[in-house]
Amino acid sequence: MNDPDAEIILEMNRVGGAVEVRAISAGDGLEVSFTAPASAAQSDLQRLARQKLAYVRARAERGGGKDEPPSGGGRGGIVA
Repeated sequence: MNDPDAEIILEMNRVGGAVEVRAISAGDGLEVSFTAPASAAQSDLQRLARQKLAYVRARAERGGGKDEPPSGGGRGGIVA
């Protein structure tokens, strides 16, 4: 199986007590972003980026768009 997230590019910008993370999958160009605590370990940010890329990709494959509310009644965010 060819993993589109075998290689990801991370851009991290510290803003006060948080870090803004932008992750791009080198395999297919899918891009996600999120904010995490500045104290988070880089390995945790990489893991979270892979999880969010997989979530967004799976949601797109199900046909769920940006404007569709997430299932489960939550806001759809991922807490770091």
